[in-house]
Amino acid sequence: MPIRSNSPTTGPQVPTTTNTTPTTPSNPTTPAAPTTPGRPAAWSGPAGPAVRDAFNVVNNAVRNTGPSDFDLVPGRYPDAVPLPVVLAAVGQSPQGQAALGKVLDDFKAKTGIEVPSETRAAVLSNPAALTKAMEVTPGQLSGGIVALNGAYQSGKIKKGEPAPQLLPQHFDLSKLDSARSADGSAGGIDAPRPKSEMKQLAPGLFQGDLPSATSDQQIKRNRVLAEVFGRLSNNASLPADQQFSVKHGGKEFTSLDAFARQLSADGYEVNVSFDQRIANFSNLKTAVPGSNPPQYLDVPAPLMVKTGIKDGLGKEAVVPAVHSEMIVSIKAGPNAKGPKFDANLKFYQGVSGTGFFPANVHADPSWCGRVSHAQLSGDKALEAISVAGAFTDVVNTTARKMNLYADGYGITGVCNDSVAVVQQAVTGRADAYPLLMKDEVLYGALKERLSDANKADDPAYKAIRKAMRELPSDIRHNESQKRRALASLPWAAGKEPFVSSEEARRILSQ
Repeated sequence: MPIRSNSPTTGPQVPTTTNTTPTTPSNPTTPAAPTTPGRPAAWSGPAGPAVRDAFNVVNNAVRNTGPSDFDLVPGRYPDAVPLPVVLAAVGQSPQGQAALGKVLDDFKAKTGIEVPSETRAAVLSNPAALTKAMEVTPGQLSGGIVALNGAYQSGKIKKGEPAPQLLPQHFDLSKLDSARSADGSAGGIDAPRPKSEMKQLAPGLFQGDLPSATSDQQIKRNRVLAEVFGRLSNNASLPADQQFSVKHGGKEFTSLDAFARQLSADGYEVNVSFDQRIANFSNLKTAVPGSNPPQYLDVPAPLMVKTGIKDGLGKEAVVPAVHSEMIVSIKAGPNAKGPKFDANLKFYQGVSGTGFFPANVHADPSWCGRVSHAQLSGDKALEAISVAGAFTDVVNTTARKMNLYADGYGITGVCNDSVAVVQQAVTGRADAYPLLMKDEVLYGALKERLSDANKADDPAYKAIRKAMRELPSDIRHNESQKRRALASLPWAAGKEPFVSSEEARRILSQ
C-alpha cells in the first residue's frame, strides 16, 4: 500500500506490502521443507472445513467477540485457519500474550501507526480484539508514514542494511550459469536461494515463508537478472566511473532501456503484466496438530483498509490491502543469441528499496489470490521496463538527497503507487488501491532530469510526470476510488476468503 498527496509535506511517510510472486517455473523441484497441505492425510475429523475442526474448543470464545472482518468463508480455503480462532487459542498463555505484543509492535513498525495503550490492553485481555486494531483508513496510513520518517530523521529508529550485491561492477552475462572458482577470484557468481524460515511466536503460532517449487538454478537466474535490471536503472545518477555494466552478445550496456531492447532484438521474448495479490502483512501460520515434520496452515492476517464507501444501509466496504508488482518475464526463443536463459522479475517499491526483485523465491499463500490487470508484449513491454527503470532512478535519487526512511518507502510511494505510475504511463489506466504517494516529493528529481540536456528528451521521465499528475490520492474521495477498490479484490467472485470481502464486492459493485 502507498501514500499520495498533492499538498506540501514537512515530514515523510510509509505503507505496507510484501514481496512475492508467481509464475510457472522452468525447472521446478520440490524442496525438502515444510509443506502447506490442503487436507493432510493425518487429519482426523469429519469432512468439510477440517482446519476449523482442530480449534472447535475455542469457537465459543470467538463467537462472543462478534463478527470480524477477518472471518473466513467456511470451507472455501481448507489450507487456512481463521485469525480470530487462532488468536483465541494462543492468546491465553504467557507465550501467546508475548506473541500478541510482537504482532502489535510489528504493526507499528510497518505502518507507523501508534497503538493506543487501551487498545493494547484490550488485545491482551481479549486477543480477538487484534483484528479491530488491524483495520485502518488511507488517512491513518498517510499519517503513520509521516511519523515513521520523522522518527528516523530524529534518530529514534534506524533503517535496515541494504541487500548485498551479487555482481561485480562489470558483469559478463555469459557467466550467468558458471560456478565461482574455489578462491572466489574468477568465474561466475554465487546466488544461493534465500532461506524460507519459520519462527515460532507462541505454541501454535508461527511467522515466516515457505519455499516455492522453483528450482535453485532458476532462482539464481531470477536473482542475477533482477540485480542487472536494478543496477542499470540506478546508473542515471552515477558518474561514469561508478556505473554498472553488463556484457551480452559481445556488447556492453550501461542503460536498462538499451539492454532490454537488445534482448528483444536477440530473440528473447520480453513480456510484462501488472499484478495484484493480497499483502501477507503478518505472515502468520499454524501447524497441523500432530504433524511431524510439521505441516503448516496459513492464518490470513492482512491489513484491512476502510474505504469510506458505504451502501444504502451504511455498511462500509473494507478491503484487504493489496501488494502490486509489475512482472517481467524473459524467455529465450528458439533462435535467441548468447547464453540462453529464462528469468522472472518483479518491479515495485518496497521497504528494501525501489527497483527489480527476483520472482518466485517464496510460495504465495492461496488465500492471497492474484489478478493481472494488463499484459504487455513487444514495444509496450519494453516501454514499461524503461519507465520502471526511470522511476527507480527518480525515487532512489530523492531518497538519498532527502535522507528518507527505508529508501523513501511510503513518502515517495510504495508498491501500489510505483506500479500504478508505470501502468498509467504506458496504458493510460491504473487499478491499484489505495494510492497515497506524496507527488511533490519527487518533483525536484524529475525537474532535474527534464532540465538535463542529456535526459530532457527521454520519454520515460515525461511519461512519469504526466502519470503522476493524472493519478489521484485516496486520502480524499475521487472518481476512480470505487473502481480501483473493486479491482483490488484479486479473486473471482465466489472465491473471496473473507466474508468481509464478499460484502465489499457487493458494496463496490453498486
